[in-house]
Amino acid sequence: MPSERLRVSIKKNEFFYISNILSLSRIVLLPFIVFGLTKKTDSYKIFTLSLMAVAMITDSLDGILARRLKEVSALGKILDPVGDKLSIGVIAIAVTILRDFPWWAMGFIILRDVCIIIGGLFIVSHWTIITSSNIWGKATSIFQSLSIIAYAFEVPYKSHTLTVAIVFTGVSFISYSMEFINLLRDRKLQVPSDQVPSNKAEDVSL
Repeated sequence: MPSERLRVSIKKNEFFYISNILSLSRIVLLPFIVFGLTKKTDSYKIFTLSLMAVAMITDSLDGILARRLKEVSALGKILDPVGDKLSIGVIAIAVTILRDFPWWAMGFIILRDVCIIIGGLFIVSHWTIITSSNIWGKATSIFQSLSIIAYAFEVPYKSHTLTVAIVFTGVSFISYSMEFINLLRDRKLQVPSDQVPSNKAEDVSL
């Protein structure tokens, strides 16, 4: 039996936190960004680029506001990474289909995110830990976004931005893998039958 089970309590008022609203807004913007990418007029390019810029800004602000406004919540720890991975994944697929973003790069980005999600779900199913992004993960999101934007709007030397993004994607994947392995070493899945599981949730950068 798993040593501990995660019991996350999400309160209704957390949906009204400014930081969580910003995280949700990135998901809401997705269909409008994808629609804009299907158009090639200058007005739509400006429209789409503006939405992408807003999405990137909200990604930077939500965590800062959550800490400053004391709005750190279980919902926020779920919405922030989900919003990041969903936004980058969906737009990467769209730019791959509609532009010339490499299929292998899109696959590598999505594969990394899927592996992180699977690792996070494994941790959640065994221990009272809510995972969050580390510095490598945040930096990777920024460079992936810049690379996707470069391909979406056919910026000169866009392949250079992709190279940087892929390097950070690989480094962050290694970083998360090492943290996951270290966590496995530090914790045991089995506990004595007379040990009472703890219901207190912890937080770890993974």
